[in-house]
Amino acid sequence: MTGGLRQKLKRVLPPALVDELRRVSGGGIRFSGDYASWSEASRAATGYDADDILRRVADATRQVVAGKAAYERDSVLFEQPAYSYPILAALLRAAALDQGRLRVIDFGGSLGSTYRQNRPFLDGLARVQWCVVEQAHFVEAGQREFTTEVLTFAPTLQAVPWWGQPCVVLLSSVLQYLEDPCQLLATLAGSGATTLVIDRTPMSRSERDRLCVQTVPAQIYRASYPCRIFSEDRLLALLARHWRLLTGFASEEGVFTTRERFRFEFSGLICEAQP
Repeated sequence: MTGGLRQKLKRVLPPALVDELRRVSGGGIRFSGDYASWSEASRAATGYDADDILRRVADATRQVVAGKAAYERDSVLFEQPAYSYPILAALLRAAALDQGRLRVIDFGGSLGSTYRQNRPFLDGLARVQWCVVEQAHFVEAGQREFTTEVLTFAPTLQAVPWWGQPCVVLLSSVLQYLEDPCQLLATLAGSGATTLVIDRTPMSRSERDRLCVQTVPAQIYRASYPCRIFSEDRLLALLARHWRLLTGFASEEGVFTTRERFRFEFSGLICEAQP
């Protein structure tokens, strides 16, 4: 299913039917399984070629920087601008509360995809500092080629220059790929963050998390890896220890169904630190 056709269908067909067409077409991301443990899901996955993914993402990022595309995501280029208005609202709210200054820790932020995607709305702020925390090979590529006065890269959270100071933490399509997301969320409680933004994260109405394998379509890159579909209620209860929920929102990926017909939705949450 092509991108243009997919968008047209989403405008005229019921969401459930669009989801079913996407599932049977085989052209999109697929989810399967209900594994008892992360290690069991890992054994069922093929893994990924880290160097190939970095090469594809870096090539796409160069085209965005050169003005040949509006933005990229997961190495896929997009010609038309698209903004995540819930994320922008959270970022601009945080800046308004800090005299127009914005510091962002973008955990798992690739080579700065979200920053570039939303940059037109941030350029008018008094000061913007955006640090991507990523795997070592992404950090090396970012520091070598894509660092600017605003955008920087760090290998760990503690290496972020403003760790412990007021900031926004952005977790976009991250939590579901961590074996122990609770550990990261506990660490972030001491980050100095005033705002926590979670986006593009699979959640369901189930009473428990579901461990599955996510398979990426070959036209993006060949890979499959463990993925967690969160119980929304359990995730909210976990966050409530340190954060107050401001709002939730639907992410653009929408609703999916696993091969076993387990239904879930990609969603986002905007939280502020508990006083």
